[in-house]
Amino acid sequence: MKHKSHLKISGIFFLISLLLTFCTTKNRFKQQYFGLPLPGETPVAFAKGIISSEDQEHSSLAFSPDGKEIYWSMWKLPHDLEKYPQVIKYIRFENGKWSKPATAPFSGKHRDGSPVFSPDGNKIFFYSRRPLKETDSTMNNNDIWYVERKGTQWRSPVNAGDSINTEHVEATPSIAANGNLYFTSNRNKYEDPTGNNDIFVAKFSNGKYLKAKSIGKYINTGNSREGFPYIAPNESYLIFSRDDRHFDESGKYIYGERKLMISFKQENGEWARPVELGEEFKSARFPSVSPDGKYLFFTKYAAHSSEDFYWVDATFIKNLKSK
Repeated sequence: MKHKSHLKISGIFFLISLLLTFCTTKNRFKQQYFGLPLPGETPVAFAKGIISSEDQEHSSLAFSPDGKEIYWSMWKLPHDLEKYPQVIKYIRFENGKWSKPATAPFSGKHRDGSPVFSPDGNKIFFYSRRPLKETDSTMNNNDIWYVERKGTQWRSPVNAGDSINTEHVEATPSIAANGNLYFTSNRNKYEDPTGNNDIFVAKFSNGKYLKAKSIGKYINTGNSREGFPYIAPNESYLIFSRDDRHFDESGKYIYGERKLMISFKQENGEWARPVELGEEFKSARFPSVSPDGKYLFFTKYAAHSSEDFYWVDATFIKNLKSK
């Protein structure tokens, strides 16, 4: 009888433990998105007054792997590039609630943008126009940089090196689970005058990055600008922004309307011809997908205005792949 009683008590404690775990997980899931109603098939504004502000949000949303930190970058409006450079902001979930947005400790002085976490959450990659040396006062061209976490603090920013960076513009990094780094660069503009921004990948091998290469002709086209890549963790698909260009009557290039595109990786490792996501994603850029794969985030851009975050149910990505 004593043995059976012990088993019964153990079972009760096990059920209580399961219930507490479920409640904690449910509460954390609710808190991760600030208790907002979850979106459906139509994009809606995200975290207005919390992250989306009256200023210009200008990056993808970067969620830490544990879901307790969110980083992004923004410009203060109206633009005053000397007085208010683009800065990286963050919020943190602690003591059961989200903190107020604050400037990242490694940002605020130089023009920094588009933060993204490494797969283990111990590094943040971002682009910056900071000088290569702290003693320099001249602003550098856009390069990819990173900071590494030591305990609870971020170390000083480090330039990602010449396997990624050139004397031209490198920006908007996105990282796959294996460490491969995708980003935007305009380096091809100087080799092909009909091109502009293209998407490149620097593969991560044996603890270092190999020389970055263009990801392919179906993504990078000569008569348009491609940029703002988001790579799926397993590299099965790539979402990016494209604006086509055409000649006007005087022979000058004119950019068309920006749109979000998606390309799926084929069995041979090549990228398929991309397809447009649809009318709901016109004028969109800075795509990213939540760590659980359930929601697509992006910004909508209009010149000289606030640029807010939007989100939408990401189920349609699987549906597109199955077609």
